[in-house]
Amino acid sequence: MNKELSTSGAVQDFHQARRQAALQELVGRFTGKSTKLLSFNDVRQKLKSTGSVEKGVQEIPLDAVVGSCGRYEDFSRTFLPLRASDQERWARVQAYIQQKGIANMPPIAVYQVGDVYFVSDGNHRVSIARRMGETHIRATVTDVQTKVALSPDDNPDALILKAEYADFLERTNLDSNRPEANLQLTVPGKYWILEAQIEAHSFLAAGASNEPVSFEEAAVYWYDGVYSGVAQLVRDRDLLRDFPDRTEADLYVWAFEHRANLKQVLDWDMGIGTALNDFTAQQRAELKGAAKRIQQVKAKVTPKKLASSTIKTGVWQKEKAAEPESRRLFFNILVAVTGDDSGWQALEQSIEIAKRERGRLRGLHIVASEAERSSAGTQALKDEFHKRCQEAGINGKLSVDAGRAIDKLCERSVLADIMVAPLLNPPGGSVVTRLSSDFRTLIQRSARPVLAVPDQPSRFTQALLAYDGSPKAKEALFVATYLSGHWNMPLTVLIVAEGEGVDSAVEADARAYFEEHDVQPLFVQKRGSVTDAIMEAAEEQQADLLIMGGYSRSPMPGLLLGDSLDALLNRTKQPILICR
Repeated sequence: MNKELSTSGAVQDFHQARRQAALQELVGRFTGKSTKLLSFNDVRQKLKSTGSVEKGVQEIPLDAVVGSCGRYEDFSRTFLPLRASDQERWARVQAYIQQKGIANMPPIAVYQVGDVYFVSDGNHRVSIARRMGETHIRATVTDVQTKVALSPDDNPDALILKAEYADFLERTNLDSNRPEANLQLTVPGKYWILEAQIEAHSFLAAGASNEPVSFEEAAVYWYDGVYSGVAQLVRDRDLLRDFPDRTEADLYVWAFEHRANLKQVLDWDMGIGTALNDFTAQQRAELKGAAKRIQQVKAKVTPKKLASSTIKTGVWQKEKAAEPESRRLFFNILVAVTGDDSGWQALEQSIEIAKRERGRLRGLHIVASEAERSSAGTQALKDEFHKRCQEAGINGKLSVDAGRAIDKLCERSVLADIMVAPLLNPPGGSVVTRLSSDFRTLIQRSARPVLAVPDQPSRFTQALLAYDGSPKAKEALFVATYLSGHWNMPLTVLIVAEGEGVDSAVEADARAYFEEHDVQPLFVQKRGSVTDAIMEAAEEQQADLLIMGGYSRSPMPGLLLGDSLDALLNRTKQPILICR
């Protein structure tokens, strides 16, 4: 009975240790402090070992154990367990140590490099000894001589990274050919990713010219044509602000790894800039989630229904405005494919946008479980999707993901330029119906403009912009100006006076913006209810597309008091493009 209790407690301790390891890894990504164990073989090779000496059994400090020979991916830098499959062995060893005492355990075996140690046998004993608060452990020590010694005060990663970087520069000669290049990484073992891309450029360049291209020449082509553009993107968007002590090269590597993962999950081709945006957005969300778990306050007070997008109003417009004029505003189109009539209407609307923008269409269908991803019904939906795209002559791909639909749509919205969705379950007139509306949640949490398709898709013959001068309305102004100018679509601008009169500054601001961009819309003023005014103006102008900013109130007041957008979503027959 006592043994069962001891093992049960060890299992609980194992799970707690794994949670602590996961939190350390997340925090380490943002602080720049490595949480990975070092590989002894890598260190010995990088630091050029010259021989070894057996030193017998000694007491060694646990804080100086920084790596492992074969289990360096199974434990964190502080020897917390990382793999769920390790539970039984870890718990069994801990229960045994608690019964016999750490002093009665056989010595572990380590390699010593300078003043640090690498475990060759006894990784679990090190993990559990540290967990129990021990400071030293008995070990059989083999001293490995190297040209560069390590000490606990040194940063082993930095020394290894310098050796890796030196090898990379020796192969590429970029320090001579591109002296301004700074390709330092803060995570060991990642330069192979850069070298693989350079190798690919070597083949591509050779194929284009029918002449062999050296690795050194290919490195220059890769740096000029690929890396420098991504590095500039990182600087322009100030992405390193959330990653202290990390480098542009780190974000470059992470973005490519993230893009490869997304490709595997979603089967979508995407630009590195899109992958970079998605990666940084997810990391910010994860860090916020970790902070909430630590505080255990905000996560309880703010349910997901009331959460808003982590991307601030105005950021998307600024990013788009910085792109070349030839770049289409809605090149990457994400559509929620539900499989019912309303979903196919949304797809038809997306196809219309893709035609006008010569863009790429990416459908997303959400199922409740992994098993449904390969069901006959899902395959039939895929076939219908591809058939409709093919008939329309559109580059379209459909991905199937499992989970809660609204969460997945919001999560994937950052991969696109616009989200198109059927207007299902619009918010009603009460707190309960607003809270239960997934579409309201989508508008609040989407990282991109949302096009709500109620019944019939728009043919984009006449647009109506509802403008009040607010930050979100200015996002809508930016979009309406683009659509009117690039799609040659007539535009009406509606300004509503709910009180004494129209704010002349609001109209003057809009007129100046349109004049600057050589667009000449029709201006209309109305008094009274915003919703009524929009509906009346849309009918008078025969508008088949409404454009406006998102919710004006923050989530909680908006939920309690409602918003004119809620009422409009319930009444409109025209698609509404909602900018955030």
